[in-house]
Amino acid sequence: MFDLAAADPNDSHHSFQQSYRQRRTAAAIVLCLTGTGMATVRALAQAGVDVHAFVFRPHEPIQHSRYARKVNVGHLADDDDELIRYLLAYAKQFATPPVVVPTSDKHALLLAKHRARLRERCRIWRNTHEDLSRLINKDALYDAAQRAGVPVIPSIFDANPVEIAAWSTLNSPPYLLKPPFEGAPSSPVHAKNIQLHTREALLEFLQQHGSQGLIVQRLMHGGDGHIYDCYGLSTAGRRLVGMASHRRLRQHSPDFGATCFGEIPSGLPPAQDRRLFEYTKRLLAALPYHGIFGVEWLHERGSDRFYLIDFNARPFASIGHLHDCGVNLPWLSYRDLLGDELDDVDARPQVKRKLWIDFGRDVETFRAKRSRGELTTWQWLCSLARCRSFAYFDSRDLGPGIASMHNMLQHAIRFAKARLPRRKPVARAPQGVQIANRPRCSDLRSGWIVNSNARSASAAGA
Repeated sequence: MFDLAAADPNDSHHSFQQSYRQRRTAAAIVLCLTGTGMATVRALAQAGVDVHAFVFRPHEPIQHSRYARKVNVGHLADDDDELIRYLLAYAKQFATPPVVVPTSDKHALLLAKHRARLRERCRIWRNTHEDLSRLINKDALYDAAQRAGVPVIPSIFDANPVEIAAWSTLNSPPYLLKPPFEGAPSSPVHAKNIQLHTREALLEFLQQHGSQGLIVQRLMHGGDGHIYDCYGLSTAGRRLVGMASHRRLRQHSPDFGATCFGEIPSGLPPAQDRRLFEYTKRLLAALPYHGIFGVEWLHERGSDRFYLIDFNARPFASIGHLHDCGVNLPWLSYRDLLGDELDDVDARPQVKRKLWIDFGRDVETFRAKRSRGELTTWQWLCSLARCRSFAYFDSRDLGPGIASMHNMLQHAIRFAKARLPRRKPVARAPQGVQIANRPRCSDLRSGWIVNSNARSASAAGA
């Protein structure tokens, strides 16, 4: 056993004097959120890692998985200091420091903020909080991209309303308003993004909500089928390994959201594919980053130019898709954090071509596109038939898929009930007043209605 006080578990050049088999038994703690957390757990568990999933919400898909030991920490979701104390105490049970993997921007920033405390008992990526904050908040990202000769979408971040108004005179609408990262507490945009079609609408938004924590971008002509991602791992030694391309064929919400129907590899022509990877390499060479990444690019229709959109400094929504295609980034990151040089891993390994779907979200996108005349039911069904990778369905782990189908069925039932015509309430007679029973067919034919209470007959027309 090595001395925790003397060893730096994040130092890839430190020899732990353990066999590969011993190192493989080091545990992994995944800070689990949404399907990204579940896919990360699956990737590690299927590689033989002892996985412990910190679960923050009661209805997370990981709750139904057969993988990982679930640790419910919902009471710590909004208390960062207590969560870090609990994580440190939990890590004490292991003979060797566990690998800790974030699956959200919030938790990536939290681990970086408490890096000095955590590195004594946990293995985490080397990013400092300052570097990661500037990267996730986009300002450092776009600055580094421009210095590296990487095209970026014209944008302005965290400026005051007067500065944004002046910027908008030089950049014509429409505009896309985004938070610096999903769930950013200071941003007035709580969704993934908001689209505004006029400069007047932008100025009105600023007047009502302010500009703190707000990114304003010029909306380029991209949309579904024209958004690409480049995935990979930046190791402790600054090598890029396990890189692959991805195309967002459909998004939720349509044209501007997260992938709900995607393709790996991207299917770009060779020249464009090389350019996408070259831009990604240039960007990572200019950034002080360690860990799993997903770089988002817009391919502008008509101009054949790529523009940098975003940088995910953590596992991403399609990480399970990439695993199904043959590249297990969580497992590669786990090995990297244990000091493995990954000499056996290519920068761009061969991947199997597969289509992936998040069925619950894609149904909503299909309905929106069908209502706009952009996608027919037959075209949608044909696209479903080609899928070989799924957000929740896995033959080795059936629980999340079954739970997802159950949730969709409940949603469909509620939707159907809401569309049914409501029955008018039956009138109730005031106390002491008698109402004739509903007439029988024979009574109607004879023109008589019988009051069964009074047992008296009267003509129907009386």
